[in-house]
Amino acid sequence: MVPSRSDEDFLEKVRASLDIREIVAGYLPLKKVGGRYRGLCPFHTEKTPSFHVDAGKQLFYCFGCGTGGDAFKFLMLYEKVDFPEALRLLARRYGIPLPQRVHHASSERQALLKIHQAAIAYFRKTLLESSEGKAGREYLKGRGLNAEIEAAFSLGFAAARWDGLKSALLGQGFPEAQLLSAGLLLKKEETGRTFDRFRSRLIFPIRNLSGECVGFGGRMVGEGEPKYLNSPETPLFHKGEILYGLDLTADAIRKNDCAILVEGYMDFLSLHQAGVGGLAATLGTGFTPSHARLLARFTRRVVVNFDPDSAGQAATRRSLDILLESGFEVRVLQLPGGKDPDRFVREEGSQRYRELLESAPTYLEYLARESAQHVDLASPAGKIQALNLVLPYVARLESAVERSEQVKLLSEVFRIQDGIVLQELKSAVAARRTNLRSVSISGPADTLRGPAARLLKLFIELPEARQALGPSLGDEDLAGSDVERIWRVAKDMAVEGEMSYGRLGSRLADPADQDLLLRLASMPGPVANLCEAEECVRRLREGRLARRLQELQQKLESAADGAAVDDLLRQKMDLRREIHALRSAPAS
Repeated sequence: MVPSRSDEDFLEKVRASLDIREIVAGYLPLKKVGGRYRGLCPFHTEKTPSFHVDAGKQLFYCFGCGTGGDAFKFLMLYEKVDFPEALRLLARRYGIPLPQRVHHASSERQALLKIHQAAIAYFRKTLLESSEGKAGREYLKGRGLNAEIEAAFSLGFAAARWDGLKSALLGQGFPEAQLLSAGLLLKKEETGRTFDRFRSRLIFPIRNLSGECVGFGGRMVGEGEPKYLNSPETPLFHKGEILYGLDLTADAIRKNDCAILVEGYMDFLSLHQAGVGGLAATLGTGFTPSHARLLARFTRRVVVNFDPDSAGQAATRRSLDILLESGFEVRVLQLPGGKDPDRFVREEGSQRYRELLESAPTYLEYLARESAQHVDLASPAGKIQALNLVLPYVARLESAVERSEQVKLLSEVFRIQDGIVLQELKSAVAARRTNLRSVSISGPADTLRGPAARLLKLFIELPEARQALGPSLGDEDLAGSDVERIWRVAKDMAVEGEMSYGRLGSRLADPADQDLLLRLASMPGPVANLCEAEECVRRLREGRLARRLQELQQKLESAADGAAVDDLLRQKMDLRREIHALRSAPAS
C-alpha cells in the first residue's frame, strides 16, 4: 500500500523535520530580502525574481505564475514525482526510517535499481577480468584514462555476446520482464526472443543526483553503429532530464557559481581527470529545458564547450536558445585547432584549457564571430546579413545600456564603418528589433561620408590639421580605404608645404582618383575643424585595430600549436587594451 496523507505519524515526523528554505536552496539560488527569500521561479521563464520562500510559514509562492505550496508540493513539481515519492525522498534526506509497507510499495523501483547495480558489477568484471574485456582496456588506455577514474565512474565493458548480461542476471534470480523494463534487454517481436541491448561497447553508468544508477551509455569499440547508444526511456531513466557526472560535480558547480557544459562521456572524464571542476555533460543528445532547470539548482552561469564540428556548432546554438530563455549568463568556449575537449586536454594540458576557459567570449561575441565566417564581410550586404543573424539575441537583453554596448562589439567583429549601416544598427538595437530595415548599400556618396574621406578633406583644407596630424599619420591609417592612393600623394605634398585641390589633382595618375577628388572638393559639409580631424583619426585607428583583432581570432580558431596559441592570446589581449585606451582617451 502506498503511503497517503492519512499516514499521520510518519507524515508529521517528516514535516516537522524539513526546512523548506534549505530544500528549495538545493535547487535554485535564493537571496534573502527582508524576512523572506527570493529567486527566479523554476516553473516559468522570468528575468526578474518573483519566486518567494517564507521560512516561517514553510511555504513558497510565485507572484509571476501563481504557483505555490509547501515543501512536498515544491518537490512534486520540480522532480515530477507523486506525493508518496516526494514523501519518500524527503524522509531519506532527513534520515527518517521508512515504514515497512513503504518499502514494499517502492519495490518495483528498488528492484530496477538493484538490477542496474548488478549490471554494473557484471560490466566491471567483464572489463577488468575477462579476455573479452581486453578491447575495452586497450581503448581506455589509448584515451589516457587512469584506473582511479575508471573505478570512480564504474566504467565497464559489454562483451560481443547476445546473452552475456542476460544469462548473468537471470542466473541471479532477476525476472526477464524486469530486465526488459530496465532497458537492458531487447525483444524480437516475431519470435519473442530477448537479447542484450549493449554488445561490444564500453559502458558508462549514468547516475541521478542521488548517485543511483538509472541507465547506461555504451560506446562502440571496433566496427559497428551507432557509435554511442543509451538506455531507452524507462521508469528510472529520462535522458532529457539527466546530466552525466552531475551527482559528483554539483557541489563544485555551486561553489564556483559556474558550470562547464560538454557534449559527452569522454569529454567529461578527460577534463575531470585533468582536474577541471564544475563539469556536466549531455548524454550525446540535445540540451533540453529540463537540463536547464537542473543546472539552475546550482548556478545561473554556464560555459558551453561542445565539439567544434558542424553538429557541435548547431548543438551550441540550440543550447544557447534554451539557456538564455531560462535566464542564464552564458559564455562559449571553442577550442583552437578544431579539437574537442577530450583531445585538447590530453594534448595541450589542463593549464592551457583553463587559460582559454578564463578568456571564453560571451555568447554574443561567439555568435557574431561564428556568423562572420559564413558571410562576405567585404560587402555591406554581407555585413547586414551577418547582423540579422545576431540581432535576435541582442534584442533579448533587457538593459538598454547593455544593448548599446553590443553596437561596439558588432561593429568591431563585422568591421562596420559605413555610417548609414552603423546608424541603422544603433537604431535597431535601441528599439530591440530583430533585423535591420532595408538600408542603402554604400555607393560613391557614402564613400565620401566615411572617416577616411572626411579626414582627407580636412587634411587638404585645414593647415593646422596638416601641422598637428601630419607627423603622426601613417599610410596604415587609411590603408584599404577608397582614398588611399590620393592620401599617399597628399601626404607627400604636405611635406613640400603647398596644398590645393588643383595641385593635388594634377599629380593623380588615375582618372578615377581625379574624379573622386573632384567630388570630395564639391561635397558640402560642416565647417572644418581640428577636433573633427582627430575624431576621424581615432575612428580609423579603432577600425584598423578591430580588423587585426578579427584576424587574430581567425588564427586562434585554426591554431593547433600550444606556443602559438599563447602568443596569439597575448596579442589579442594587447589589442583589446589598445582599443580600450583609444576609446577612453579624452577629446582634445
